[in-house]
Amino acid sequence: MITVTVRQSGGAEIVSIPKAIGKALGLHVGSELDLSIVDNRIVLDPVVENTSLEELLADSPRENFRIMDEDHEWIDAKPVGKET
Repeated sequence: MITVTVRQSGGAEIVSIPKAIGKALGLHVGSELDLSIVDNRIVLDPVVENTSLEELLADSPRENFRIMDEDHEWIDAKPVGKET
């Protein structure tokens, strides 16, 4: 267990997340956390961003999207079941 101390910063009371904990959870400066109180405990949950396929592919090189000869095998294939 890691113990942290509540500190004053301006008008807020704050705690710091130890670097090892942040790294283990994939957190970084600017990460958003949902804060709730459950059974008199403070619970922080990382906010999971829903990324669209377009956003994931936005920086991919365009040459990676070329249709290759082997792609036509499944592109041109006739349905074998109820797929459309």
